[in-house]
Amino acid sequence: MKNFGKKIEIDLSSGRIEHEALSEADVRRSLGGFGFNIEHLYRRVETEMDPLDPANLLVISRGLLTGTVAPSSSRVHVNGLSPQSGLIGSSNVGGFLGFRMYSLGLNSLVITGRAGRPVYLYVGPGGVEIRDAKHLWGLDTRATEERLYLELSSGDLGRQDTDLLTIGPAGENGVLFACIMAGWDHAAGRTGLGTLMGAKNLKAVVLQAGPGKEKMTASQAEVVREYVGRMKKSVSRYRDFSTYGSAGDILETNQMGMLGTRNYQNYQLENAERIDGRQLDRYVRKKSRCHRCPISCKAEIELPDGRYAGFKGGRPEYETIIDLGSLCGLTDAEALLYLSNLCNMLGLDTISTGSVIAFAMELYQRGILTRTDTGGMPLAWGDADAMEALIRQIAHREGLGAILAKGVKQAAEIIGRGAEKYAYHVKGVELYGGDPRGAMGVALAYAVSMRGGDYTSVYPIAEMRYSPEQAESEFGTREVVDLAATGGKGAMVKKCMTVSAVIDSLGLCKVPALSIIGDLKLDIESRMIRAITGLHMSPSEILYAGERILHMEKIINIRQKSGPEDDTLPDLFLDTPVREGPMQGRKVDLAPMIAEFYQSMGWDAGGRPTDRVLTAFGLRV
Repeated sequence: MKNFGKKIEIDLSSGRIEHEALSEADVRRSLGGFGFNIEHLYRRVETEMDPLDPANLLVISRGLLTGTVAPSSSRVHVNGLSPQSGLIGSSNVGGFLGFRMYSLGLNSLVITGRAGRPVYLYVGPGGVEIRDAKHLWGLDTRATEERLYLELSSGDLGRQDTDLLTIGPAGENGVLFACIMAGWDHAAGRTGLGTLMGAKNLKAVVLQAGPGKEKMTASQAEVVREYVGRMKKSVSRYRDFSTYGSAGDILETNQMGMLGTRNYQNYQLENAERIDGRQLDRYVRKKSRCHRCPISCKAEIELPDGRYAGFKGGRPEYETIIDLGSLCGLTDAEALLYLSNLCNMLGLDTISTGSVIAFAMELYQRGILTRTDTGGMPLAWGDADAMEALIRQIAHREGLGAILAKGVKQAAEIIGRGAEKYAYHVKGVELYGGDPRGAMGVALAYAVSMRGGDYTSVYPIAEMRYSPEQAESEFGTREVVDLAATGGKGAMVKKCMTVSAVIDSLGLCKVPALSIIGDLKLDIESRMIRAITGLHMSPSEILYAGERILHMEKIINIRQKSGPEDDTLPDLFLDTPVREGPMQGRKVDLAPMIAEFYQSMGWDAGGRPTDRVLTAFGLRV
């Protein structure tokens, strides 16, 4: 019998801790990681639930291949009902946390209940403990990590054997888009899962285990070499990600006319090169990587002089640079580096934080917010001091920050006076900053993403990377690679979303798998599963599992009272054409793409899985 590890269920209310081994059937059904989490939510949340109810699950799972010899197998998925949207909460984090879980023989932590006092969860070779965290409450994420490292670095295990998930003041204070940090520069950022941890009085999760050693077999070495070879075959993208990380895509997006600027009032940012990865490279002091990653797209930065002299942190990702940078009109690279790391320290999702600040700046520009509302502080575009003040206010729910801490949707409802017009979100979750009018597949991805305004849970990479011939062969039309066309986008998004779910369930990083390799066939993933786990699953079986995960996600959202009206975009992108630049004249014709997507998924016109689909996947609404 194959050993697929165990899950540990912890009820923080009662202190009950239970262990259960995973079976081969569990793995075949949902793979691991993301799929395992969604399976748990589907089976355990059968009627509408308040995300802040102690009964809400916080599920933390490594992927099927996470921590193994597979290249870039670092990813851990976190799920629960989202305090921000009320629907699926979902986020993904890299680093070495997943390797630590693998070393402990741990696949999943299923956390329910609410502790009566601040606690942290300790998982080590000797078992699981719920420990007091009163002395940690109120600390930022860096200070929390440092305190725990000092406390736990004794005996045979030390700092090098320890990985943590922590929340900052934002999660403690109920900011609806609070994140969970894994180290200084790895965040499970989106949908407010740090808020869910805070609501459970859970300050941190600590994993301690010795490194262990695993030698590759000949068959494993062969498939690993091929996978890495496929990465390196895409020479320019491999080089750029290895050198600049995802931050190197800013100039390309700006040149395309899709760089959301000043809360989407503009589509290109003057002096965008100042915040592109090529400029940020001057602040890099050390490259860093996740478990078994041959790319090393992460980097540690240090600001050498000026007002932030001596400050150290991580290089921000592409989405962070857009939302805290261009969306707020900020082109000061050093301020951007400082502010993005400040968000990490306070436990704030950088994407939503940048979006709510940009929203507030536009309201101030239009006179909807005045100095009376801001406590006398002007909110000029690109004002780093104002941005820092708002970030701190949001994290501590003070002043205007107490309203912005609810996200743009709820903040607009509170502010009124026409503010709703400038609150750009899908399902209550802010967009990642790229203007969807430039690419119809991206627009559709935003609209139908189960977790809200998001690209990475769908990853419609075929629109940008396929040749016309590939598109016609797989989707029946070359329109798939025409950014302005709507034809074939529904089928393309369905395939990309399914593959994305698979990659998240296997625990592989999407940078090499999709941004660099960009192959949706899953043939090499199938062979890696066989070589590493001994489990035989064909690409079609893996795709079946991925599609089943999507249907379960949809059912959970339906149970949370989400309907077809939620699969849409803000009016700006549907009604107002781009005024200038390469995408001039574009707006989003969403309805035909939604219809094609629903049909491709086997859902009815209202976006509900049909009886045929439910039967085929063994599910029920």
